[in-house]
Amino acid sequence: MGIDTSNANTTIAFTPKSANCPPYPHIHIPPEHIPEETRILPNNPKTQAMRSFQKVTSAFTEYPAKGLKGDKKSTFYEFLTMGSVPYILGSATFMALFNAAPSWFPNFNKKGARVGGNKLALGVLLYGVAKSISKNFVTKPVKWATGIDTEMPYEKVSYTIPDAKDDAPIPMFEQHNVFESRDFPRYDKLYNLKEGKPRNYYYDKIAKKNGLGTNLEASDAEVKPLIKDVISRSSTAKSLSTYVWGGVGVMLAAQDSWDKFFNALSKKSWKKFTPNPNENKIINIVDRGINTGKNLWRITKSFGRNFLSASKELYNGPVTEKGFNKHAGKFALGFAAALSVLGAANTIYGAKTAGDRKMVIDSDKKVTVD
Repeated sequence: MGIDTSNANTTIAFTPKSANCPPYPHIHIPPEHIPEETRILPNNPKTQAMRSFQKVTSAFTEYPAKGLKGDKKSTFYEFLTMGSVPYILGSATFMALFNAAPSWFPNFNKKGARVGGNKLALGVLLYGVAKSISKNFVTKPVKWATGIDTEMPYEKVSYTIPDAKDDAPIPMFEQHNVFESRDFPRYDKLYNLKEGKPRNYYYDKIAKKNGLGTNLEASDAEVKPLIKDVISRSSTAKSLSTYVWGGVGVMLAAQDSWDKFFNALSKKSWKKFTPNPNENKIINIVDRGINTGKNLWRITKSFGRNFLSASKELYNGPVTEKGFNKHAGKFALGFAAALSVLGAANTIYGAKTAGDRKMVIDSDKKVTVD
């Protein structure tokens, strides 16, 4: 199938990519430039960074442009992805407002107001970072114990219908997780997952790891209910724990230790570079770059030192406080850690006991139906 251009109402049908049948026989696109329809991606920091960059940049540029002009090719995925726009813009506005306000304060109060604004800005950043990182406190133990990576990523590639007969289809990328939906996991992505292995290799591995048995006739049928159970339990655990960890991030940003970091970050602490008139421009450019690198390294070291100091301050509590205020940091950290540990443990327990569950009907006994 290809593109029928015999009349004004152009119709297009796409065929899967194969070695002998190119997807678009009437459009001259080099085969190496046509991506796969879908592909499982490795779950690592590089993939996560690539996916985040693609989603955020598209949410700020491509998707709003399509929506504002009423493009019929806009999708629900694009609508959901644009949910990051108000979050990012709102956070940036929040930080900008509180850091711009000190300029209207009396000179005596400017410094304190500026420090407060910096802490609010840092709180927004640490809230997002803590939420993002803390989900691993649930998903990683679950993966290690059950073999099920609830964050398994895959990239879906679809193609736009050309506006004119001479236009080439444009690939549209969507970033998904295989298990992002409990009711509709992409089980189809788990077949033939490893080249040279049986079709049910993934399901066989999960069944064996969780005590469902080996050499099963239909391991996929046995494992699918277990996967749904793991998705449900781990999703609940993440929802409960990540927001608490986000709150811990805000508490961490409020500690007094950060004042030293803000001082190191200030303009007055930046070591300026003065060009040497006796050197040529290239040497001065290199020296300027070295100077910038030294400043950035100084700021990075200051962040690391004060992050540790703020963490200790949060855990130990203010010296002048007593009672609950003295131990509020310990309570917040303990509560967040407990939610993550218990959530992961509950998910693992559900998976490991799946092999011990008895069927409602015992196939070894006679059953009489009236």
